Amino acid sequence: MFAGLIFIPSLILAVITFLLAYNNRILPFSLIWISVIPFAIGLGAYIIRNGLNEWWYVRHPPGLSELEQNILARFFPYYRRLNVQHKKKFEDRISVFRLQKQFQMRLLEQIPGDMQLLVSATAVQLTLGLEDENEILDNLGMVVLFPKEFITPDINTQLHHVEFNTDIFSCLLLSINFFTKGIKDPEHYYHSGLHGMAKAFKIKYGYSDDQIPFPDKKELLVQLHHLREFEIGYQFLYTGLPSMELFEMCTEHFFQVPTRMQEHLPEVYQYFMDIYHQDPSNGANPIIQNIKSSTRTAK
Repeated sequence: MFAGLIFIPSLILAVITFLLAYNNRILPFSLIWISVIPFAIGLGAYIIRNGLNEWWYVRHPPGLSELEQNILARFFPYYRRLNVQHKKKFEDRISVFRLQKQFQMRLLEQIPGDMQLLVSATAVQLTLGLEDENEILDNLGMVVLFPKEFITPDINTQLHHVEFNTDIFSCLLLSINFFTKGIKDPEHYYHSGLHGMAKAFKIKYGYSDDQIPFPDKKELLVQLHHLREFEIGYQFLYTGLPSMELFEMCTEHFFQVPTRMQEHLPEVYQYFMDIYHQDPSNGANPIIQNIKSSTRTAK
C-alpha cells in the first residue's frame, strides 16, 4: 500500500536517528530531538493511511490481474462487450472500488475467490457513465455475502436474497447463489446484485419510483414481466423482498435486456439513459457522455 511507503521508512529513520544520537555516534546527543521529525511523519501517515491509500489509488489505479480479466470476460457480459478503452476504465474502477469497500462473508470461513470481483464489477457497471467521483457509491460502506437466502432483523418474516441496510452502517446484503445465477443466466434469473446497487444509487441521488415516466405502475410491472417472460410475482421470487421496488427493477431490466426495454418501454428506457448516462444497447461504447456525478440528483 502507498501509505506504507511513507510511514515504514519514516519510523525506521526515526529509530536510527534516535539510536545514533542516544549512543553519541555520528550525531551528538544534543540532536536526539531530530528523531521526533521522522517519527511524527511516520505516525501521522500511519493514522491517515486509509485516506492516503485512497488518494493515491484513485489517481493511480492498480488495475486487475490477467486472471481477473479472464474471469470478467467469461462471466460478465457487460464487460465482455466493451471496447478496449472502456475495458481499461472498467478494470481501473473495480480495483479502486474493492479498496474502498469492506467485504464480509457470513456462514462461510472466507469469501469465494471471484465474488469480490463480480460484486465490484456490478457497482462499476451501474456507474460507468459518471465521472469525477472519488468514491463510487460513497453511501455504501460494506458488502455482506451469504451463501444462500437469509433473514435479517429488518426483514425477519421471510427469506430474501438482497437487502440494502442503513440502520447502523450502510451495507448491501447479497446471497451468492442467486447473485451468480443472475449473472450467468439473465434470461431466466433476475440480477439481484444490480437490484441492490440500484437501491444504493437511488438513495444517494434521491430518486423515487414515482418519478418513472409511466403513470400506471401496475401496468409497468406487467410490461417488465413480459420483457423476459418471468413468472408472475417474479420480483418477490427473485429478491425475496416484501415490497416492490420499481426503480431497482427497471434498472435491472435496463442493463440486462436493454434492446427489448428500448423497444417496448421507450420512455422508461430514455429516463434511465438520462439517469445513468449510458445506452447499454450499444455494448462496445455504452457511455453517452461523461458527466460529473455531483450533477446526478433527482429532478
